Amino acid sequence: MSKKIFFIANASSIHTVKWVDYFVHKGYKVYLATFSKENHTACENTYFLGGKGMDRAGKNYHYLLSVSKLAKILKKVNPDSINAHYSYSMGFVALLAKQRAGIEARFSVVCHGSDVLYPPVPFIVDKINRYVLKHADKIFAVSDEVREKIESLEIEPEKIFVGQYGIEIEKEETLKDIDIISNRAYSSHSRTEFLLDALAELNEQRLKIVFILPQIEDDRYALLVKKYPFFEFYKEMEHARMLGLVARSKIYISATRSDGTALSLLEAMHLGAVPLLSNIPSNRSWIVDGLNGYLFDTKESLISKMTYLLKMNESRYNEIQRLNYRLIEYRADYQTQMQKIETEVL
Repeated sequence: MSKKIFFIANASSIHTVKWVDYFVHKGYKVYLATFSKENHTACENTYFLGGKGMDRAGKNYHYLLSVSKLAKILKKVNPDSINAHYSYSMGFVALLAKQRAGIEARFSVVCHGSDVLYPPVPFIVDKINRYVLKHADKIFAVSDEVREKIESLEIEPEKIFVGQYGIEIEKEETLKDIDIISNRAYSSHSRTEFLLDALAELNEQRLKIVFILPQIEDDRYALLVKKYPFFEFYKEMEHARMLGLVARSKIYISATRSDGTALSLLEAMHLGAVPLLSNIPSNRSWIVDGLNGYLFDTKESLISKMTYLLKMNESRYNEIQRLNYRLIEYRADYQTQMQKIETEVL
């Protein structure tokens, strides 16, 4: 009899697609409950928990109104394993529903980074995270920085599995006609304005600079487009199209204050965009400054290293590309990483 796995996650997220589709294609009986209005996964047994949808920036208090509905679904399906993404939101709802349903399924939680490293109202959310993660049988953390924060919540270290779900290892040669790209979700944590201000000082070089800004509000987007007419801006974008832009880019930039291992970073490394990143623990676990990318602490450091990168000779650029491609192949192959998840987490 095939194992039944029940996911509670954002069905329109590429992260969810990677997890859910792997187990669908492996032949498991897969179920998915979501607050998203769209399902981008291959899962046919999908339950939409509310008509309000989800706000990726948070403030999804209405999730709690669906605990009873989710409990009834869980009791009916009676899965062997429940996996929830983002601890204090869908993880909390999933745990409450599991408890109300009175079922004995294995319970695992995926901590992506934002849910534990920089949650809203930390005093309250840390308590929710501690409650959820103490009741989890296994916790998937996307970086050592996330693991350390989870352990600080008095969670047993042996319950935590640090890993990545990886990317498909395929490579095509692409014309590098974009100088710089940034594709982190728009928030104060991403420090988009910091990057825009710094890069504006390089504008006299007539560089082709692209910003993809998921989650940005319309009025803020319009303001940035008006203030920085020499940059190319996009809002939400289909994932395959975004990868195409990253593949065309010479340099990938990110200025996040803290992070899990960003999927966008792994994709950039794989697609040959040289990383220029904020100097934080999660980035240091993938990038050695001056070896396979560059790290910065200040605006001056960012501009200095960006100027160096833009003048870098082709042989050095190709060397970084080769190093990063081999690193991704070794540490972030999708099938290999998901097999670990299949064995260790679910």
